[in-house]
Amino acid sequence: MRARLSAINSMSPAFEQVKRQLFVPFRFRHWLRLATVCLVTGDFAGGGGWGGGNFNVPPPRQRRAAELFSLASPAWEQIRPYLLWILLGVALLFGLVILWLYAASVYRFILFDSVLYNRCELRQGWRRWQEQGSSYFLFILALGFGLPAILLLLIGGPIVLAWRAGIFRQPGQHLVLLIVGGFVLILVFFVVLMAGALVGLFAKDFAVPLMAMDGLGMMDAWRRMSPMLAAEKGAFAGYVLMKIVLAVGSAILFGILSLFAILAVCIPVGLAGVVIFLVARAAGATWNLTTISAVVILGGVVVGALFYVIAFVSTPAMVFFQSYSLHFFGSRYAKLGDALFGPTPPEPQAPPAPAT
Repeated sequence: MRARLSAINSMSPAFEQVKRQLFVPFRFRHWLRLATVCLVTGDFAGGGGWGGGNFNVPPPRQRRAAELFSLASPAWEQIRPYLLWILLGVALLFGLVILWLYAASVYRFILFDSVLYNRCELRQGWRRWQEQGSSYFLFILALGFGLPAILLLLIGGPIVLAWRAGIFRQPGQHLVLLIVGGFVLILVFFVVLMAGALVGLFAKDFAVPLMAMDGLGMMDAWRRMSPMLAAEKGAFAGYVLMKIVLAVGSAILFGILSLFAILAVCIPVGLAGVVIFLVARAAGATWNLTTISAVVILGGVVVGALFYVIAFVSTPAMVFFQSYSLHFFGSRYAKLGDALFGPTPPEPQAPPAPAT
């Protein structure tokens, strides 16, 4: 019987696996392939990102709402010739997001395979994990559309009912109701978000190994996983808390490393951009469709390169977190544990009783 690792005890073997796969020996091409996996899955250090700033730029003059939203307003007259292109751009962006989600779903299994077997096979992995990746993709879509629908129902519904009841017309007479109701709605909002985050975490860390090892779909994997979660609520709760702590620390550490890497890339690229601009200006180049398209393409290449640099720097964090979940879950799931730790030695048999 294999000993079950706690959330804390799973850290040490995860660090050892990162050292074996990335540093001893150091394999640059292997690291590059894993960086591609990190870029596609979005598993940057701690899952962090950059929040948008709050820029309040005042309009040149105050306009009435009716003027702003009127189809006969000057703003609409300026937008109308480009409306078809705007709609096509939005549709293209939506399609690209869907394609990226599908690719990330398949690459989730490539990441699992890469860390478990110390290999990173992008083309073979893409063919191997299409079926499981498609099932995981449908789950991600259901979660992505279902969570806002639940929030709309649980929060938007009471707000609409309160508005129809006239509570917002005379807020002073319903102050207590508005305060209590607002507090309850905020609480519901965070509870639903936390529940969705836990569902996504358990699916990514525990359902994916079940799907990969046993060839299951997402629903079958979830049915297999639910009794495990119910049998060890405390252990899995400790795993979630420890992973939050590790994610925060990882986001800080690798965020700093990514910042230095970005500066190392941006400084020479920025200097080259200034030189190109001055040369083009001296040559009499003007802003037209060709120059704007060239700038947009070059900007896209630079942004893509920056994201790849961040993924390259964050690869150790990605491997650690994948290995961490494998060691924790592998000590509870025999098939994964055999692939990770080796087969469990058979229990010694009692010697036969002497013949009488």
